[in-house]
Amino acid sequence: MPQMPLEPVIPKSSQLRWEIGFALLIKILLLIGLWFLIFRWMDKPATKPNIAEHFALPAAQQPGNPDFSSQLNQESRHVR
Repeated sequence: MPQMPLEPVIPKSSQLRWEIGFALLIKILLLIGLWFLIFRWMDKPATKPNIAEHFALPAAQQPGNPDFSSQLNQESRHVR
């Protein structure tokens, strides 16, 4: 009895498109979730930051008492 070669079963192209589209959608959703886990929720502070404190200017030194000690040390090391 001769054996006839079996023809390969090819799924319908419309079903294949749906499966590929669904797999890509799942992949995109997982990548977005991973992005949020890594970059958004990892360094989220426990309290709300104070923007006014962040942009506040540093306190000015008293004009009657200038600090020259660091300036003298820097100038003495300079070779002229």
